[in-house]
Amino acid sequence: KHLDEYGTPVFVATDEEFFSVGQGYSKVPAPGTTVLGPPDSIVDLGTTCLPREIFLDWMNGMSLTTFKGSRYHLLDHNCNNFSNEMAQFLTGKSIPSYITDLPAEILATPLGPQLRMMFDQVANSVTASHVGLDPSRTFGPSSARSPSFDAEEEELMAAARAAVEAPMPRATARVRDPDDSGSDTDEVFQAVSSASGSDRKKPYVFSNIDVTEAYSQLQRGLAGVVPPEDSEILDEVFEFATTTEDNHLALSVSRNHFTFLSDILVSEELGGNLKIQAAKMLQYLVQASPAISVLRMCLEHPIMEYLLVLGKQRNPEPHELCEALKLICNACSSSSGLSWVTDEAEWADLVMDQKLSNVLVTVQFCAWCLAKPSKDVQENAAKLTFNLSSADIPDNLAVLLGEALLKLFANSSSQPQQLSDAVVEPAVAALTSFVELSTQLAQSDRIPGIDWTALQARFPKSKDQIAGLIAKLNAAKSSKRAATTTNT
Repeated sequence: KHLDEYGTPVFVATDEEFFSVGQGYSKVPAPGTTVLGPPDSIVDLGTTCLPREIFLDWMNGMSLTTFKGSRYHLLDHNCNNFSNEMAQFLTGKSIPSYITDLPAEILATPLGPQLRMMFDQVANSVTASHVGLDPSRTFGPSSARSPSFDAEEEELMAAARAAVEAPMPRATARVRDPDDSGSDTDEVFQAVSSASGSDRKKPYVFSNIDVTEAYSQLQRGLAGVVPPEDSEILDEVFEFATTTEDNHLALSVSRNHFTFLSDILVSEELGGNLKIQAAKMLQYLVQASPAISVLRMCLEHPIMEYLLVLGKQRNPEPHELCEALKLICNACSSSSGLSWVTDEAEWADLVMDQKLSNVLVTVQFCAWCLAKPSKDVQENAAKLTFNLSSADIPDNLAVLLGEALLKLFANSSSQPQQLSDAVVEPAVAALTSFVELSTQLAQSDRIPGIDWTALQARFPKSKDQIAGLIAKLNAAKSSKRAATTTNT
């Protein structure tokens, strides 16, 4: 078979041209001005909503980890793979298969086995000569930097290199976003006064995560089970999770890392403890806005697919349900994360042949968990419900969650031991918000079966909250009755 070329793909974004150089990437300020000359063909992959700074942070991190020089392989891990990862990160699309399939076509020729042996030897010699990171090595253009490679980007690169050379810290503090207020409160309900004096609700966040322990258990449990390249992905996830907030490598998590962890979560062969540890790693990662940006680009919707898999189990482990609920709670810790969790954009579930959305999957999973008999599951589901109540979710889904909460309170009349302060506080606050959103809840058939006075007596800490909820229900009911009378 005749091959026209073995081309080198380059990627144009932010009006600049980026390309792999074996030890990271290089760029030129004007597309088509590299030493290779103008392109033979141009493929439009669409547009991206990611800011330039996040894109550059991702590029810098990938240059120091996944696509550092010691991992380059002309056949298996080359410039095509680099451009493909970049395309998927920015647009969710892949570069054309006739580019990524070129190595396979070459290996299918009679000379393929000999070429494979030769290139493997070259790759091994390169890897052997790059044990560790050379502090003097720079990534991107070295001798002749582009004039557009400004001081800010130089600073980002220096920070990333310094972080790789530094010893691994033990991770305890959670990653926080610029839009987060910075509270270290763990799993505690708060109303924090803003600068204007008005109160805004703080989400429940599970920040006491020992990422080092989770990583160690995953390492031991997956040893000999997954191929070496997957072990490297786990190492990268740990590296990303244990960098500090000021370290730009923390922004380099990619689609492959989320896919790897979600594959553990949905595996039928792996044990429950490994799934719980993978969920803990994700709980930590999703608190960073750049990680949320990557999740938005994942066409497989790995975390949402995990919730769907859990929801289909007849007798799921309560511990695993709790960790899944904590994962979504932590994703709500930033405004960007909450926006992703409650995204109404539809996507196709090919297995069930139906249209779904992040907000629909999340709400259905949360409502399903509220009905579980486990106190711990109910508590974490109530906290997620509270987090969701601060978003503008569709009325019908607000009613669905509100009905699930009303059912929880109604059942407590016959099973009072099922409720606790940890459930009542977030549940009452969330239900109050949903009643404000939809007066339909005030007409629920479940309300007459709820002894609000008994609830106030049993949970004095929530007495005022419950009184406020009763007032909202009565006001909504009166408003509905008045509207019905007027219409009649």
